[in-house]
Amino acid sequence: MTDRAIVPSGTRWVVLGLIIAATTVGMMGFAAVFPLLNLWIRDLGITRAEGGLLSGLWYLPGIVVALPAGWAFDRYPIKRVLGVCWGFILAGTVLMALAPSFWVLCAGRLLFSIGMNAHMIGAPKLIGTWFAGRRELGFVMGLYTMAFTAGVFLSLNVLGSIGSTAGWRPALYLLAGLSAAGVGLILVLPRQDAISVTGGPPVRFRPLELGLGAWVLALAYFGYSIGTEGYLTFTPDFLVGRGFELARASSIVGAYALLALVLKPILSSFLRPGTGIPFVVAATVFALASVGLLFAPGVPPLVSSGAMGLSLAFGMPALFALPTFLLGAERSGQGYGLYQLFYSLGFFAQPLVGLVADRAGGYGAGYVVVAGYCLLGLLVVLPAVRRLHPRETS
Repeated sequence: MTDRAIVPSGTRWVVLGLIIAATTVGMMGFAAVFPLLNLWIRDLGITRAEGGLLSGLWYLPGIVVALPAGWAFDRYPIKRVLGVCWGFILAGTVLMALAPSFWVLCAGRLLFSIGMNAHMIGAPKLIGTWFAGRRELGFVMGLYTMAFTAGVFLSLNVLGSIGSTAGWRPALYLLAGLSAAGVGLILVLPRQDAISVTGGPPVRFRPLELGLGAWVLALAYFGYSIGTEGYLTFTPDFLVGRGFELARASSIVGAYALLALVLKPILSSFLRPGTGIPFVVAATVFALASVGLLFAPGVPPLVSSGAMGLSLAFGMPALFALPTFLLGAERSGQGYGLYQLFYSLGFFAQPLVGLVADRAGGYGAGYVVVAGYCLLGLLVVLPAVRRLHPRETS
Protein backbone atom coordinates (compact mmCIF):
# COMPACT_ATOMS: atom_id res chain seq x y z
CA MET A 1 0.00 0.00 0.00
CA THR A 2 1.28 3.47 -0.80
CA ASP A 3 0.40 6.83 0.68
CA ARG A 4 -0.08 8.39 -2.78
CA ALA A 5 -3.83 8.67 -2.38
CA ILE A 6 -3.59 11.13 0.53
CA VAL A 7 -1.33 13.54 -1.36
CA PRO A 8 -3.16 16.61 -2.75
CA SER A 9 -2.72 16.66 -6.53
CA GLY A 10 -1.45 20.25 -6.50
CA THR A 11 1.41 19.29 -4.22
CA ARG A 12 3.09 17.46 -7.09
CA TRP A 13 3.34 20.67 -9.06
CA VAL A 14 4.63 22.61 -6.04
CA VAL A 15 7.40 20.05 -5.63
CA LEU A 16 8.20 20.30 -9.34
CA GLY A 17 8.38 24.10 -9.15
CA LEU A 18 10.71 24.07 -6.14
CA ILE A 19 13.02 21.52 -7.76
CA ILE A 20 13.09 23.45 -11.04
CA ALA A 21 14.03 26.66 -9.19
CA ALA A 22 16.76 24.97 -7.12
CA THR A 23 18.17 23.13 -10.13
CA THR A 24 18.29 26.39 -12.10
CA VAL A 25 20.50 27.92 -9.40
CA GLY A 26 22.70 24.83 -9.34
CA MET A 27 23.08 24.86 -13.11
CA MET A 28 24.15 28.49 -12.98
CA GLY A 29 26.99 27.31 -10.76
CA PHE A 30 27.84 24.47 -13.11
CA ALA A 31 27.89 26.81 -16.13
CA ALA A 32 29.83 29.63 -14.43
CA VAL A 33 32.96 28.33 -16.14
CA PHE A 34 31.52 29.07 -19.58
CA PRO A 35 31.41 32.90 -19.37
CA LEU A 36 34.15 33.33 -16.74
CA LEU A 37 36.85 31.10 -18.24
CA ASN A 38 38.23 33.91 -20.39
CA LEU A 39 38.52 36.13 -17.29
CA TRP A 40 40.34 33.44 -15.31
CA ILE A 41 42.74 32.94 -18.22
CA ARG A 42 43.38 36.72 -18.18
CA ASP A 43 43.48 37.39 -14.43
CA LEU A 44 44.98 34.16 -13.06
CA GLY A 45 47.17 33.35 -16.04
CA ILE A 46 45.82 29.83 -16.49
CA THR A 47 46.13 27.88 -19.73
CA ARG A 48 43.22 26.47 -21.72
CA ALA A 49 44.22 23.01 -20.50
CA GLU A 50 43.94 24.25 -16.90
CA GLY A 51 40.58 25.73 -17.83
CA GLY A 52 39.56 22.30 -19.06
CA LEU A 53 40.76 20.85 -15.75
CA LEU A 54 38.68 23.36 -13.81
CA SER A 55 35.65 22.49 -15.92
CA GLY A 56 36.45 18.80 -15.56
CA LEU A 57 36.38 19.01 -11.75
CA TRP A 58 32.60 19.15 -12.17
CA TYR A 59 32.70 15.49 -13.19
CA LEU A 60 35.27 14.06 -10.75
CA PRO A 61 33.14 13.55 -7.59
CA GLY A 62 30.60 11.42 -9.42
CA ILE A 63 33.17 8.66 -9.85
CA VAL A 64 32.97 8.11 -6.08
CA VAL A 65 29.55 9.39 -5.02
CA ALA A 66 27.24 8.58 -7.96
CA LEU A 67 26.20 5.01 -7.20
CA PRO A 68 26.13 5.42 -3.38
CA ALA A 69 24.09 8.62 -3.79
CA GLY A 70 21.65 6.84 -6.09
CA TRP A 71 21.18 4.12 -3.51
CA ALA A 72 20.82 6.69 -0.71
CA PHE A 73 18.04 8.45 -2.62
CA ASP A 74 16.30 5.08 -3.11
CA ARG A 75 16.77 4.14 0.55
CA TYR A 76 16.38 7.34 2.64
CA PRO A 77 14.06 10.39 2.63
CA ILE A 78 14.96 12.36 -0.47
CA LYS A 79 14.61 15.79 1.15
CA ARG A 80 17.11 14.88 3.87
CA VAL A 81 19.75 13.75 1.37
CA LEU A 82 19.17 16.82 -0.81
CA GLY A 83 19.76 19.03 2.23
CA VAL A 84 23.24 17.55 2.64
CA CYS A 85 23.89 18.09 -1.07
CA TRP A 86 23.06 21.77 -0.85
CA GLY A 87 25.38 22.27 2.11
CA PHE A 88 28.23 21.27 -0.21
CA ILE A 89 26.89 23.46 -3.03
CA LEU A 90 26.77 26.57 -0.86
CA ALA A 91 30.19 25.98 0.72
CA GLY A 92 31.83 25.42 -2.66
CA THR A 93 30.28 28.52 -4.25
CA VAL A 94 31.39 30.74 -1.38
CA LEU A 95 34.93 29.37 -1.55
CA MET A 96 35.12 30.03 -5.31
CA ALA A 97 33.95 33.62 -4.80
CA LEU A 98 36.70 34.23 -2.22
CA ALA A 99 39.43 32.21 -3.97
CA PRO A 100 42.83 33.98 -4.05
CA SER A 101 44.37 31.51 -6.50
CA PHE A 102 43.60 28.94 -9.17
CA TRP A 103 43.96 25.97 -6.85
CA VAL A 104 41.58 27.40 -4.24
CA LEU A 105 39.17 28.04 -7.08
CA CYS A 106 39.53 24.36 -7.96
CA ALA A 107 38.84 23.34 -4.35
CA GLY A 108 35.62 25.36 -4.33
CA ARG A 109 34.60 23.89 -7.68
CA LEU A 110 35.18 20.40 -6.26
CA LEU A 111 33.01 21.01 -3.17
CA PHE A 112 30.26 22.50 -5.32
CA SER A 113 30.45 19.54 -7.67
CA ILE A 114 30.10 16.96 -4.90
CA GLY A 115 26.79 18.48 -3.91
CA MET A 116 25.48 19.18 -7.40
CA ASN A 117 26.41 15.75 -8.75
CA ALA A 118 24.31 14.18 -6.03
CA HIS A 119 21.50 16.71 -6.57
CA MET A 120 21.38 15.69 -10.24
CA ILE A 121 20.54 12.17 -9.09
CA GLY A 122 18.04 13.08 -6.39
CA ALA A 123 16.09 15.75 -8.28
CA PRO A 124 14.79 13.52 -11.13
CA LYS A 125 14.30 10.71 -8.63
CA LEU A 126 12.09 12.98 -6.53
CA ILE A 127 10.07 14.10 -9.54
CA GLY A 128 9.72 10.52 -10.71
CA THR A 129 8.26 9.48 -7.37
CA TRP A 130 5.66 12.23 -7.32
CA PHE A 131 4.60 11.61 -10.93
CA ALA A 132 5.11 7.83 -11.08
CA GLY A 133 2.60 6.05 -13.31
CA ARG A 134 1.13 9.29 -14.62
CA ARG A 135 0.85 10.00 -18.34
CA GLU A 136 2.46 13.41 -17.99
CA LEU A 137 5.78 12.03 -16.70
CA GLY A 138 7.60 12.74 -19.98
CA PHE A 139 6.16 16.26 -20.12
CA VAL A 140 7.14 16.85 -16.50
CA MET A 141 10.73 15.75 -17.20
CA GLY A 142 10.73 18.20 -20.09
CA LEU A 143 9.74 20.98 -17.70
CA TYR A 144 12.40 19.84 -15.21
CA THR A 145 15.18 19.91 -17.81
CA MET A 146 14.20 23.47 -18.68
CA ALA A 147 16.08 24.26 -15.46
CA PHE A 148 19.31 23.10 -17.15
CA THR A 149 18.71 25.45 -20.06
CA ALA A 150 17.58 28.33 -17.87
CA GLY A 151 20.57 27.96 -15.55
CA VAL A 152 23.09 27.92 -18.39
CA PHE A 153 21.31 30.81 -20.13
CA LEU A 154 21.34 32.92 -16.96
CA SER A 155 24.97 32.07 -16.32
CA LEU A 156 26.08 33.01 -19.83
CA ASN A 157 24.09 36.24 -19.86
CA VAL A 158 23.91 37.43 -16.23
CA LEU A 159 27.25 36.15 -14.95
CA GLY A 160 28.85 36.91 -18.32
CA SER A 161 27.57 40.49 -18.25
CA ILE A 162 28.67 41.08 -14.64
CA GLY A 163 32.04 39.48 -15.34
CA SER A 164 32.56 41.61 -18.43
CA THR A 165 31.86 44.87 -16.59
CA ALA A 166 32.86 44.25 -12.97
CA GLY A 167 35.02 41.11 -12.93
CA TRP A 168 34.55 37.48 -12.01
CA ARG A 169 34.39 37.94 -8.21
CA PRO A 170 31.17 40.04 -8.21
CA ALA A 171 29.62 37.48 -10.53
CA LEU A 172 30.43 34.70 -8.05
CA TYR A 173 29.21 36.79 -5.09
CA LEU A 174 25.81 36.89 -6.78
CA LEU A 175 25.97 33.14 -7.36
CA ALA A 176 26.78 32.54 -3.68
CA GLY A 177 23.69 34.51 -2.66
CA LEU A 178 21.53 32.52 -5.06
CA SER A 179 22.98 29.28 -3.66
CA ALA A 180 21.90 30.33 -0.16
CA ALA A 181 18.41 30.85 -1.59
CA GLY A 182 18.65 27.35 -3.10
CA VAL A 183 19.20 25.91 0.38
CA GLY A 184 15.97 27.60 1.44
CA LEU A 185 14.08 26.04 -1.49
CA ILE A 186 15.15 22.56 -0.42
CA LEU A 187 14.17 23.24 3.19
CA VAL A 188 10.57 24.10 2.21
CA LEU A 189 10.04 20.93 0.16
CA PRO A 190 7.18 18.77 1.50
CA ARG A 191 8.57 16.11 3.80
CA GLN A 192 6.50 13.29 2.40
CA ASP A 193 7.81 11.30 -0.57
CA ALA A 194 4.75 10.68 -2.70
CA ILE A 195 5.23 6.98 -3.39
CA SER A 196 6.98 5.87 -0.20
CA VAL A 197 5.91 2.31 0.52
CA THR A 198 4.94 1.62 4.10
CA GLY A 199 6.40 -1.56 5.47
CA GLY A 200 8.29 -2.40 2.24
CA PRO A 201 11.77 -3.96 2.32
CA PRO A 202 14.77 -1.60 2.10
CA VAL A 203 16.15 -1.03 -1.37
CA ARG A 204 19.43 -2.88 -1.77
CA PHE A 205 22.57 -1.57 -3.42
CA ARG A 206 22.65 -3.70 -6.58
CA PRO A 207 23.73 -1.62 -9.60
CA LEU A 208 24.80 -4.71 -11.56
CA GLU A 209 21.19 -5.91 -11.58
CA LEU A 210 19.76 -2.81 -13.25
CA GLY A 211 19.76 -4.49 -16.67
CA LEU A 212 21.39 -3.91 -20.05
CA GLY A 213 19.11 -0.99 -20.95
CA ALA A 214 20.30 1.13 -18.03
CA TRP A 215 23.97 0.58 -18.93
CA VAL A 216 23.42 1.38 -22.61
CA LEU A 217 21.61 4.58 -21.69
CA ALA A 218 24.36 5.60 -19.26
CA LEU A 219 27.03 5.27 -21.96
CA ALA A 220 24.88 7.20 -24.46
CA TYR A 221 24.31 9.87 -21.81
CA PHE A 222 28.07 10.13 -21.30
CA GLY A 223 28.86 10.69 -24.97
CA TYR A 224 26.04 13.15 -25.57
CA SER A 225 26.54 15.16 -22.38
CA ILE A 226 30.32 15.43 -22.60
CA GLY A 227 30.12 16.48 -26.24
CA THR A 228 27.45 19.15 -25.77
CA GLU A 229 29.07 20.52 -22.62
CA GLY A 230 32.43 20.69 -24.38
CA TYR A 231 30.72 22.87 -26.99
CA LEU A 232 29.23 25.16 -24.33
CA THR A 233 32.47 25.36 -22.33
CA PHE A 234 34.83 26.43 -25.10
CA THR A 235 32.65 28.20 -27.69
CA PRO A 236 32.54 31.59 -25.89
CA ASP A 237 36.36 31.67 -25.81
CA PHE A 238 36.44 30.41 -29.43
CA LEU A 239 34.23 33.31 -30.52
CA VAL A 240 36.35 35.81 -28.57
CA GLY A 241 39.28 34.54 -30.62
CA ARG A 242 37.28 35.35 -33.73
CA GLY A 243 36.89 38.97 -32.67
CA PHE A 244 33.68 38.97 -30.63
CA GLU A 245 33.53 40.87 -27.33
CA LEU A 246 33.12 38.50 -24.35
CA ALA A 247 29.58 39.53 -23.41
CA ARG A 248 28.48 39.25 -27.05
CA ALA A 249 30.16 35.84 -27.44
CA SER A 250 28.44 34.54 -24.29
CA SER A 251 25.13 35.94 -25.48
CA ILE A 252 25.44 34.20 -28.86
CA VAL A 253 26.16 30.84 -27.26
CA GLY A 254 23.45 31.41 -24.66
CA ALA A 255 20.87 32.02 -27.38
CA TYR A 256 20.54 28.23 -27.75
CA ALA A 257 18.56 28.36 -24.51
CA LEU A 258 15.77 30.47 -25.99
CA LEU A 259 14.93 27.84 -28.58
CA ALA A 260 15.35 24.99 -26.11
CA LEU A 261 13.08 26.66 -23.54
CA VAL A 262 10.32 27.08 -26.12
CA LEU A 263 10.58 23.59 -27.59
CA LYS A 264 11.19 21.44 -24.51
CA PRO A 265 7.60 21.47 -23.16
CA ILE A 266 6.22 21.00 -26.69
CA LEU A 267 8.47 18.11 -27.71
CA SER A 268 8.42 16.40 -24.32
CA SER A 269 4.62 16.15 -24.42
CA PHE A 270 5.20 13.45 -27.07
CA LEU A 271 7.62 11.50 -24.88
CA ARG A 272 6.58 7.91 -24.22
CA PRO A 273 8.62 4.78 -23.46
CA GLY A 274 8.69 3.99 -27.20
CA THR A 275 9.74 7.45 -28.38
CA GLY A 276 12.56 8.15 -25.91
CA ILE A 277 15.38 6.51 -27.89
CA PRO A 278 14.47 8.14 -31.25
CA PHE A 279 14.47 11.48 -29.42
CA VAL A 280 18.03 10.79 -28.23
CA VAL A 281 19.14 9.90 -31.77
CA ALA A 282 17.66 13.14 -33.18
CA ALA A 283 19.32 15.13 -30.40
CA THR A 284 22.76 13.71 -31.20
CA VAL A 285 22.41 14.46 -34.91
CA PHE A 286 21.58 18.09 -34.14
CA ALA A 287 24.55 18.31 -31.74
CA LEU A 288 26.93 17.13 -34.46
CA ALA A 289 25.40 19.66 -36.86
CA SER A 290 25.97 22.49 -34.38
CA VAL A 291 29.70 21.72 -34.24
CA GLY A 292 29.98 21.62 -38.02
CA LEU A 293 28.10 24.89 -38.45
CA LEU A 294 30.71 26.75 -36.38
CA PHE A 295 33.17 26.23 -39.25
CA ALA A 296 30.77 26.61 -42.20
CA PRO A 297 31.87 29.59 -44.30
CA GLY A 298 29.47 32.52 -44.14
CA VAL A 299 27.20 30.94 -41.52
CA PRO A 300 26.66 33.16 -38.45
CA PRO A 301 27.52 31.43 -35.14
CA LEU A 302 23.95 32.07 -34.03
CA VAL A 303 22.83 29.31 -36.43
CA SER A 304 25.15 26.85 -34.68
CA SER A 305 23.69 27.94 -31.34
CA GLY A 306 20.19 27.31 -32.68
CA ALA A 307 21.11 23.77 -33.73
CA MET A 308 22.38 23.15 -30.21
CA GLY A 309 19.08 24.44 -28.83
CA LEU A 310 17.20 21.91 -30.98
CA SER A 311 19.53 19.18 -29.80
CA LEU A 312 19.00 19.84 -26.11
CA ALA A 313 15.24 20.27 -26.56
CA PHE A 314 15.07 16.72 -27.92
CA GLY A 315 17.80 15.12 -25.84
CA MET A 316 17.63 16.10 -22.20
CA PRO A 317 13.91 15.42 -21.51
CA ALA A 318 14.23 12.00 -23.15
CA LEU A 319 17.43 11.06 -21.35
CA PHE A 320 15.98 12.01 -17.97
CA ALA A 321 12.63 10.28 -18.52
CA LEU A 322 14.10 6.99 -19.73
CA PRO A 323 15.51 5.69 -16.38
CA THR A 324 12.07 6.03 -14.75
CA PHE A 325 10.43 4.41 -17.78
CA LEU A 326 12.93 1.54 -17.66
CA LEU A 327 13.38 0.93 -13.94
CA GLY A 328 10.29 2.35 -12.25
CA ALA A 329 10.35 5.05 -9.61
CA GLU A 330 11.43 2.67 -6.83
CA ARG A 331 14.84 1.90 -8.41
CA SER A 332 15.33 4.95 -10.60
CA GLY A 333 17.75 6.53 -8.12
CA GLN A 334 20.32 3.86 -8.93
CA GLY A 335 19.63 4.36 -12.63
CA TYR A 336 20.35 8.09 -12.35
CA GLY A 337 23.38 7.20 -10.23
CA LEU A 338 24.66 5.05 -13.09
CA TYR A 339 24.14 8.03 -15.40
CA GLN A 340 26.22 10.18 -13.09
CA LEU A 341 28.97 7.57 -12.81
CA PHE A 342 29.50 7.43 -16.57
CA TYR A 343 29.05 11.18 -16.84
CA SER A 344 31.78 11.68 -14.24
CA LEU A 345 34.32 10.22 -16.64
CA GLY A 346 34.15 13.69 -18.14
CA PHE A 347 36.86 14.55 -15.62
CA PHE A 348 39.25 12.73 -17.94
CA ALA A 349 37.42 13.46 -21.19
CA GLN A 350 36.71 17.19 -20.91
CA PRO A 351 40.30 18.47 -20.36
CA LEU A 352 41.28 16.63 -23.53
CA VAL A 353 39.38 19.22 -25.57
CA GLY A 354 41.39 22.10 -24.11
CA LEU A 355 44.66 20.14 -24.28
CA VAL A 356 44.17 19.31 -27.97
CA ALA A 357 43.28 22.95 -28.68
CA ASP A 358 46.44 24.14 -26.90
CA ARG A 359 48.69 21.66 -28.70
CA ALA A 360 47.14 22.34 -32.12
CA GLY A 361 47.23 26.11 -31.64
CA GLY A 362 43.52 26.52 -32.27
CA TYR A 363 40.10 25.16 -31.50
CA GLY A 364 39.55 23.23 -34.75
CA ALA A 365 41.11 20.02 -33.44
CA GLY A 366 39.36 20.50 -30.09
CA TYR A 367 35.98 20.51 -31.78
CA VAL A 368 36.87 17.25 -33.52
CA VAL A 369 37.12 15.76 -30.02
CA VAL A 370 33.77 17.34 -29.08
CA ALA A 371 32.15 15.79 -32.16
CA GLY A 372 33.78 12.46 -31.35
CA TYR A 373 32.06 12.33 -27.96
CA CYS A 374 28.68 13.05 -29.55
CA LEU A 375 29.33 10.41 -32.20
CA LEU A 376 30.12 7.87 -29.47
CA GLY A 377 26.69 8.47 -27.93
CA LEU A 378 25.03 8.07 -31.33
CA LEU A 379 26.84 4.83 -32.19
CA VAL A 380 25.97 3.31 -28.83
CA VAL A 381 22.29 4.14 -28.95
CA LEU A 382 21.56 3.50 -32.66
CA PRO A 383 21.54 -0.32 -32.35
CA ALA A 384 19.12 0.02 -29.43
CA VAL A 385 16.42 1.97 -31.28
CA ARG A 386 14.33 -1.13 -31.92
CA ARG A 387 15.59 -3.46 -29.21
CA LEU A 388 15.65 -1.21 -26.13
CA HIS A 389 12.26 -1.44 -24.46
CA PRO A 390 11.11 -0.62 -20.92
CA ARG A 391 10.20 -4.24 -20.20
CA GLU A 392 13.81 -5.24 -20.86
CA THR A 393 14.94 -4.23 -17.38
CA SER A 394 11.81 -5.07 -15.45
